[in-house]
Amino acid sequence: MEEKQSVDIQPLLTVKEVASWLNISASLVYQLADSGKLPVHRVGNGKGAIRFAANDITAYLTACRNQVTPKSSPTSKVRLQHIKLN
Repeated sequence: MEEKQSVDIQPLLTVKEVASWLNISASLVYQLADSGKLPVHRVGNGKGAIRFAANDITAYLTACRNQVTPKSSPTSKVRLQHIKLN
């Protein structure tokens, strides 16, 4: 007897929905998709319509998180050799 696996299918998001979610323009969503930074699904004939999975958007946001690094101590000054001060 075959055992069926349950698949959690979530609806795919449109460019407009992703732009609204990220609070950015639709053209920036297209740029992120073209650069490969935001994975897309092509649905339909020819090039097809672009759709996004919610977990891919979440992964992109996680990758964009900027980690705060401690500032260097003010005691280590960099001396520039090419600048002469009178």
